[in-house]
Amino acid sequence: MTNMIRAGLAAGVLLAALAGQSALRAQQATYDLLIRNGQIVDGTGNPWFAGDVGVRGDRIVAVGRLDAATAKREIDARGHVIAPGFIDLHTHSDLPLLEDGNAESKVRQGVTLDVIGESTSVAPRDGLPEAKGTWTDFTGYWRALGEKGISMNVISEVSFQQLRLVSVGYNPGPATVAQLDRMKTLAARSMEEGAWGLVARFESGGPEQPEEVIEVAKVVARYNGLYVTHIGSEGAEQERELDFAIRVAQEAKIPVHIFHLKIRGEENWGTIGKYLATIEAARARGLDVTANQYPYTAMQHGWSAFFPVWAREHGPQ
Repeated sequence: MTNMIRAGLAAGVLLAALAGQSALRAQQATYDLLIRNGQIVDGTGNPWFAGDVGVRGDRIVAVGRLDAATAKREIDARGHVIAPGFIDLHTHSDLPLLEDGNAESKVRQGVTLDVIGESTSVAPRDGLPEAKGTWTDFTGYWRALGEKGISMNVISEVSFQQLRLVSVGYNPGPATVAQLDRMKTLAARSMEEGAWGLVARFESGGPEQPEEVIEVAKVVARYNGLYVTHIGSEGAEQERELDFAIRVAQEAKIPVHIFHLKIRGEENWGTIGKYLATIEAARARGLDVTANQYPYTAMQHGWSAFFPVWAREHGPQ
């Protein structure tokens, strides 16, 4: 026992010495950028602490008291908070980023990662008139962003509606076997080109062809993607749509995230707890189901959300 204690103490002393040497090197090092005297919030949930941040290239390499360090450029952050960049989980920056890659409306609020493709997506666009002379796939879109130049990071989901539009068109009826296979092939291609998951936005009541959604979600699951969905009715058929989202999680074996969970209509006030309980019950069964809410009362819907399904059967024409 004595030998084990001695060995443990020796190991502890060695680790402490190595840690001390590492901290000393960090304090005396030279960085490309040194942000000094900030109130650091490191994203772990701990309270803020006073310190400095050292950056080399595009990576943070040291956080702490770096009093003896030097840098090519220094920023005095006294009186300011230094925090990880914010992730905007739900954006429609797809095309605006091509117009203004600076994205100052986001960056000046601390957003460093935009998630796009949250209703429709920029790809695939194979065979669509608007794709002529631009891009048809995610690779082409990423290339266009790179050529334009952007100031932030971007990831995208691939839209189920976009996959169906390219493969089936505006016909709301069931896809043929060949059409469904094309949807699945395009979903796989999109994931290989960097898509993050599958997104869906249905009108009130959920999808007209639910089996197609599940089959495509199974493909995305093979790439460790996720399924994210809107709840279209936001009141009238909320329970049915929520049940379908949970069904996708179970049958496709895929994480599911529900956008801006909310209830509209005075007659539905006070019922949100029921839907939260449904999500908690799914999680208790081992399903990876989550949801988000936004903390304000404003909202936006296109006029098409209020039109009956038959009015949209043949597209915008």
